[in-house]
Order: sequence, then structure tokens, then C-alpha cells
Amino acid sequence: MDQMTFADGVLGDNSSVKGFKVVARDGRAGRVSWASYAPGESYLVLSLGLFSRKHSVLPAGAVTSVRDGQVHVALSRGEVRELPLLPHPQAPVGDGQVQDAVATFENAAARWPQQW
Repeated sequence: MDQMTFADGVLGDNSSVKGFKVVARDGRAGRVSWASYAPGESYLVLSLGLFSRKHSVLPAGAVTSVRDGQVHVALSRGEVRELPLLPHPQAPVGDGQVQDAVATFENAAARWPQQW
């Protein structure tokens, strides 16, 4: 599976997920600040935390579904916090950060007891 492309049908009828809540396997994990939708280059920038805002890069392959203003991801809230950070949501996302995001996601998936 290409972790940098949204799975077929996962976005549903949504042309943008900016502002959607992010729901991890164990609860709310943040909000989408920005997204890239180009096949092979897709990721989300998430804003985490209420008071000390942090911004993380999430590869599109981690998204399991989008519905009712929510982006559901295959990670736990703790795993989302392990994703690479950006200084602010509009910061340029470099190849290194994208590769780190994919590696973090794949490492988390390897620890899961069963395939999601």
C-alpha cells in the first residue's frame, strides 16, 4: 500500500477535510489544519492540543475513513503524538518529514496485534 495516497473511496464525497476533527482508535486526537491530496504525495497536517498547539504530519495511508466532519485514523492518540512535528500548520513539509511520518506510521502498524 502506498502510504502517501488516500485509499480508494476513503475521502467519500469530500473534496477537502480542512477543519475536520481527527479521531484516533481511542478518541479525539486533533483537527486537520491543512492537507495535500496529490496521489503519491498525500498527507494531513494535524493541529494537536488545546493550549500548547503542536502540528504533526500524518500520511494519507493512516486515514481509514472520512464521515460526518471527522477523519478517522488507524493510530492511537499516543501514536499520533509520535508523528513528526512542524513549527506551525503552514510550514513547508519537506521530504524528510514525510518519510519520518511514514516510518512512524509503519512502526506503529507493526506493533498492532492484527491488521487494521
